[in-house]
Amino acid sequence: MATTTRNGHRAGAARLGAGQRRRQLAETAARRFYRYGYHAVALADVAAEVGVTAPAVYRHFRNKNALLAGAIDGALDVVDAAFAAAAESLDDLLFRLAGAALDRRDLWVLLQREMRHLGGAERARVEARFGEFVSRLSARLRQARPDADRGRLKLLVTAVLATMASASVSGVRLPRAEYLRVLAAAAAAAARTELPPAGPRTGPPAAPHRPQVTLSRTEELLETAIALFHERGYAGVSLDDIGAAIGLSGPSIYHHFATKSELLVTAFTQAAHRLAPQRGDTSLDELVRGYIRVGVQQRHLFGVYVTEAINLPQEDGRRIGAELAANVEEWSAALRLRRPDLSVTESHALVYAARGIVNDVVRVGHLHARPHVEAELETFLHAVLNADVTRDATATEQPSEIAG
Repeated sequence: MATTTRNGHRAGAARLGAGQRRRQLAETAARRFYRYGYHAVALADVAAEVGVTAPAVYRHFRNKNALLAGAIDGALDVVDAAFAAAAESLDDLLFRLAGAALDRRDLWVLLQREMRHLGGAERARVEARFGEFVSRLSARLRQARPDADRGRLKLLVTAVLATMASASVSGVRLPRAEYLRVLAAAAAAAARTELPPAGPRTGPPAAPHRPQVTLSRTEELLETAIALFHERGYAGVSLDDIGAAIGLSGPSIYHHFATKSELLVTAFTQAAHRLAPQRGDTSLDELVRGYIRVGVQQRHLFGVYVTEAINLPQEDGRRIGAELAANVEEWSAALRLRRPDLSVTESHALVYAARGIVNDVVRVGHLHARPHVEAELETFLHAVLNADVTRDATATEQPSEIAG
């Protein structure tokens, strides 16, 4: 049995100053929250990995909520440092921010999936800090894109950040210097995208699609569950909540779905099927348009697809993950037909970056309601998929492996 010192350090654990220990705990927690999700991580897990006792953690963080805030703060410190080190050029800023995205691949998942678990005051503080970063990035983009009005500027910022965030979920294996070059090129392509001029609304309304037919009780339960999972997160919704939203309670729910997990699996299976191409020779243009169409029409489903995969049962997660990976491979193959200069891994990185723009635009704020959003998204995606990945990086980086 491991022995413990008076200060709560297990025998053999390195002695660190208070600031170093706090950073170590925050970084360890960030990795665990990223991998397992907030509800599946205990303070004792973090303490054990670091080599201290659980009570010792409380000297630095009063509870798990404070530890989550510290984890996000630590990742934002890396982003702030990249911003501070950047030269005046937009390319250098995007290059350094791409480096930060690779160094802290947990950040974007923590912001998108886990930040909602923070208490009111802590969440407001972290949101304000991230908002300040977004404002600074907006100011730099405004300098480079004086042609963009307020709405288009917000769209540009969201697209740039989405390309960066794609590294958090891509699982792409590339040497760091190569991935950095591709990610920075994708972000630069998004930042410089010339959006189509305003005109009549293109495509169907951006509001979540509701068929003009009467839904069965099963369909109604599923649609309601998807909306609630999107709004509150899977862990924040019960079967009773879902039933109550449509006036159904008690045993009646179980005639349709035995568990909440079954609802989530059905939602993901639906998403995977809708994203799958209808035939084997689908062109890149058709894949792009199809992905955008599903995202715009089914934004709640996309929200669940983006943030709740961690809650899938293991076997279902593997099956659905394989279907979604096959869809990415379909895109990658279609892209390489058009761009034989790309390696398989480079094409994968660009595909994830491009699709990430749709994922974020349809979920964040009111961007999905822009009258020409489908045409704008299509323009963004083609710009990123055609990004020049041969450009030299604007700073010197030491190569190291980046793996998902």
